[in-house]
Amino acid sequence: MMKYLLLPTFLILFLFRPSQAQEAHIPSTPNADFRPAVVLAASGTNYVNRLALRGFSLDSQGVLIESLDGRTMYADLNSNVGFNPASVIKVATSFAALSKLGPEYHFETGFYADGTVNKKTRTLNGDLILASAGDPVLTTIDVARLVHEVVRSGIARVTGNLIVTGPFSYGMFYTTDRATKALSQMLRRAGVRVGGLTNGGPVRGASIASHVSESLRDILFYQNAHSTNSIADRLGEALGGPRAVEEFLVKDVGIPQSDVYISHTSGLDFNRITPRATVQLFRELVFWLNLSNLQPQDVLPVAGSDAGTLRRRFVGEEFRGAIIGKTGTLPGTDGGVSTLAGIAYTRNRGPVLFAIFNTMGSVATYRRLQDDFLKGFILESGGIPETNASLHRLNN
Repeated sequence: MMKYLLLPTFLILFLFRPSQAQEAHIPSTPNADFRPAVVLAASGTNYVNRLALRGFSLDSQGVLIESLDGRTMYADLNSNVGFNPASVIKVATSFAALSKLGPEYHFETGFYADGTVNKKTRTLNGDLILASAGDPVLTTIDVARLVHEVVRSGIARVTGNLIVTGPFSYGMFYTTDRATKALSQMLRRAGVRVGGLTNGGPVRGASIASHVSESLRDILFYQNAHSTNSIADRLGEALGGPRAVEEFLVKDVGIPQSDVYISHTSGLDFNRITPRATVQLFRELVFWLNLSNLQPQDVLPVAGSDAGTLRRRFVGEEFRGAIIGKTGTLPGTDGGVSTLAGIAYTRNRGPVLFAIFNTMGSVATYRRLQDDFLKGFILESGGIPETNASLHRLNN
């Protein structure tokens, strides 16, 4: 019995050694001899204890908690190891979209008639062009309305081609090729025959139908609050695919290439990112939003308040508004994946960035441990601020 009582203590001392200190001030200038002192808070100790007592391999867990300015580290466990982030990768997709397009960007989708229309024969002598910006929330109903407008314009036959310019997806058709073929079939069912299908080229001709999306900021908030895979995958298609988002993280955010791999911009399947890179992602996103006169809660949900995956977590006045972030869940991948990353607002330590990665275990158990860990950390940090900035949007 004694050896089981000693095991958690040994693991804690080993894991939170000086090179992985839980609370240590990081010098502003490089110093090869710098070794931060170990300061163990009860929340970190209890978290590692509970993981070990439940038989979870600590090699399959990652944690990093740092101050917003990056000068103070509060917890570090395998922060340089790549883990499956699941839907937390949607934050990377969101940041890439915001940086490229801007928060008030609206996706436009429309048909153009490049040629003359013979009203008697209902023939477009030329090409029918669909100009698409890659609207990630374009629905089948939206596309059907656009097709209906084509028919109402007096077109039943197109002598040229159906040309799709730009990234195009709608409904369950996540790629341009699939969506283009589905659109051709929809036109045919509506009585519009076209000569052929091509992709690319300039937008030209007269506008005959159009649809405009809501703002990118609103789209991202819904995507992240509800963790909608279809929106994130289609948004990734509009940005240039997983590789484009990965390149954004490396070139624009400054994350080392070795710290990230993205196969799906929604977080489905096998992706990898380190807790260190995740915290850096959130730090750069917060700074970017601030420069754009926005707050994290404009694109990410507030736990315990906003509808979605965080609605039932961190509820109650003691923690309401303390956490803004993104969940990640993949029960059937990497042995069971549960992640939580974002910002914790505390009275004594200010805004704190965190990334908690759990793999090879029960998702439900991991969620409880994550919540208890962060609740303990918030209480140790003086609780939530008297005036919590994260609730500003909710109260106005």
